Amino acid sequence: MIFMSPAINLGKTDEERADFLQKARTLDVQTATVQTPADWSEDDVGEARSFLDVHGMKAGEFSSFYGGRNLGSPDSAEHREAIDHYTRCLRHAFILGSHCVGFAVHLGYSTPQVWTDEVWQNCMRGVKELAGVAEDIGVNIAAHPHARTPLNSIDRYKQLLDTVASPRLKILMDPVNLTWPQMVFRTTELVDEIFDELGGDIVALHAKDVVMSGGGKIVVHVDEAIPGEGTMDYATILRRLDALDQDVTLYAEHFPFPQTVQGQEYIRSVAREVGVTLN
Repeated sequence: MIFMSPAINLGKTDEERADFLQKARTLDVQTATVQTPADWSEDDVGEARSFLDVHGMKAGEFSSFYGGRNLGSPDSAEHREAIDHYTRCLRHAFILGSHCVGFAVHLGYSTPQVWTDEVWQNCMRGVKELAGVAEDIGVNIAAHPHARTPLNSIDRYKQLLDTVASPRLKILMDPVNLTWPQMVFRTTELVDEIFDELGGDIVALHAKDVVMSGGGKIVVHVDEAIPGEGTMDYATILRRLDALDQDVTLYAEHFPFPQTVQGQEYIRSVAREVGVTLN
């Protein structure tokens, strides 16, 4: 099944919890992408799980990438800090019953080293250690791509899965983040390749659209947009997600709440057109 799982702040106060429930009702969802503040204890997380249970809600993706940006760093202190960050995420995700913990590999981000083999090998070693932690705790980790990071292609995803070889390593797919300029107007081809090669390991998907500007003497610029305002083929995405054997969460990300509603409603409209059920 496909579960719509927008990011909604859990919070602790009565006002924050009321806002959480109001946003869930507006978005018509029973699943939410969550994270926990740095000062939350495991007791706080347990209380949040009780709140979700009482209100018929569940945690989808646990999303807290940036504290782990140095995963795989050759600096052992930086790497250990990242492992500690994701260990905390995994423990909290276990208590919440989260679908997965999303993670990213950021080594070399926006530097000349970002796509070197040395950086990539360090990243894979870091993910292998993190996968061992995930196996011990019993929660899936899901790798998130971006063209400006070492995990920037379908081939690298395949190499990561083969090298780490852990049943707890899954994929958090973001087709827009893998849309290089030459693919902006060929997103059906890109989506089909993603699912043909990686579909069996995809457990979550970040939903946004892609647009391109520039040309002539202007540098080409590829950017994200609200779902429905670009060229991303959501009909094919939804059909391919629906055909998977495993449950998947879908999260329209990066937009203010009104635009999140707009993007999610577009996705729901496409789902109705192609006969796909969204939960």
